[in-house]
Amino acid sequence: MLRLLALALRWLASQAGLLLLIVAVLLVAGWLRSEWAELRTLRAEVATQERLAANLRTELAAIDAALRREQAAWSQQVSAVTWPLRTELEGLEARIARAQPQWQAALRQFADLERQATRAREAARRADAELAALERAAWWWDRFVDPAKALALERARARARLLRGNAAAWGAARDRVAPAIEGAPMQALLAREAALRARIDALATAVSPRQRTLLEARERKAFEVTQVEALLGAQRGRAARDPRERLLAAVGRQLPLALGILALALLVPLAIKALFFFVLAPLASRQPPVRVRPDPAAPGLPPPSRSAVSQAIELAPHEELLVQPDHLQSTSQPASKRTQWLLNPALPFASLASGLYALTRIAPPPGGGGTRVVVAARADPLGELAVLELPAGAALVLQPRALAGVAKPAAEPLRITRHWRLASLHAWLTLQLRYLVFHGPCRLVLKGCRGVRAETPRAGEPRLVSQAATLGFSANLDYRTTRSETFVAYLLGRESLLNDLFSGGPGCFLYEEMPGRRRRAGVTGRGLEGVADAVLKAFGI
Repeated sequence: MLRLLALALRWLASQAGLLLLIVAVLLVAGWLRSEWAELRTLRAEVATQERLAANLRTELAAIDAALRREQAAWSQQVSAVTWPLRTELEGLEARIARAQPQWQAALRQFADLERQATRAREAARRADAELAALERAAWWWDRFVDPAKALALERARARARLLRGNAAAWGAARDRVAPAIEGAPMQALLAREAALRARIDALATAVSPRQRTLLEARERKAFEVTQVEALLGAQRGRAARDPRERLLAAVGRQLPLALGILALALLVPLAIKALFFFVLAPLASRQPPVRVRPDPAAPGLPPPSRSAVSQAIELAPHEELLVQPDHLQSTSQPASKRTQWLLNPALPFASLASGLYALTRIAPPPGGGGTRVVVAARADPLGELAVLELPAGAALVLQPRALAGVAKPAAEPLRITRHWRLASLHAWLTLQLRYLVFHGPCRLVLKGCRGVRAETPRAGEPRLVSQAATLGFSANLDYRTTRSETFVAYLLGRESLLNDLFSGGPGCFLYEEMPGRRRRAGVTGRGLEGVADAVLKAFGI
């Protein structure tokens, strides 16, 4: 009942979480939709104002064109009207130029008469002023008492009469000449010239009625354009300051760079894989094979046991088993169990990198006749185990990652030797610089996906196997690599770049049945260019 209640509560909790997720997604979608709608509205307003401004500018351009046409037509009309006036003005200027000397002489004569009349009037005015002063100072008895004073008064009177007559004479002469000057033909010519010039100037600055109307319409339209452009500038500024528009603008600015980075990220792996497939892999295939430990007298290896999920290992009284704890299925109770931290203390990096640390060491009970240990691939549902016996004198190149345990004599350490091939171009191209060789006598517990298989190459018939599947091979075999058949299969990750080729012997090679589940080599996987895989492979792990 409690289990049923727990399942019901778990189901309700999962459904409630799903409901909350749906509500959150709907809220976020609604918010994004509203923000996008507001941004579209703002853009629509700006677009409307831009269209309005464009239409107004078009209308203003049409008015300017009509105004230019009207000005051109009006200029033609003005030119047609002013042409006879200019012709007449040119004739008048010629006549005035011909009569100018005589007219200037008449003007000088009249000016001289005017000066003489002016001087005569001034002299008469002074004489009248002196006479008036003497008359104010004179008395009737001066004729009898002061005859000289009376004589001076008489002289002043005579002089004043004389000067007034002289002024009148000069004035009369000027007045006789003035009508001739005023009524002279030259005056009429000058007046006509001034009238023609004024007429021509008035026509030059005149504006036609339609042109005036167009100017007024242009002024109104220019004012409308100014108002709309000011409003449009304000809306553009508001749109530019809007966070949503700034975000989209930033995205638009960075989008070409992002697309370039994306294209580079897509093309660089393709270029690397093409380099490996068409250049490095063929170069590796042409290199001479590698034989890690040539020994024609080395004993042959018996075939391993049939791989299965579990294997029973019978330990003799003088043997012990080093096994990974997660592969230990069952043991006898009296058996001795202790922890061994490293598979081989001389190879700490290889032991740690391959997971062969903190091992369980199992030995038969003291005084007993042996014990039986069952090991199984408990952590991997597709993993299977196989047991391979290495007799004394036999050597096997093995990747420690394929080792689940080892049964060996209790009195002897597990012998593992390291073989470097730094001078081999083949080793550098395949990125495998070191080989780890396990020496017998011992029994190796091997693990592999869907099982471990062993094959022995025949004379003249080398055997190919995917490099991703290879677990190990006899140190006496000739080992080399060859490129896979098709580039597309390698590019899509359906096939590894290199296949291992084994020949010679005597000896065998080991591989797991299905390696693709753990190690990928396609476009999205970690092929030879993967740094971690390259390091582990370089050290033979």
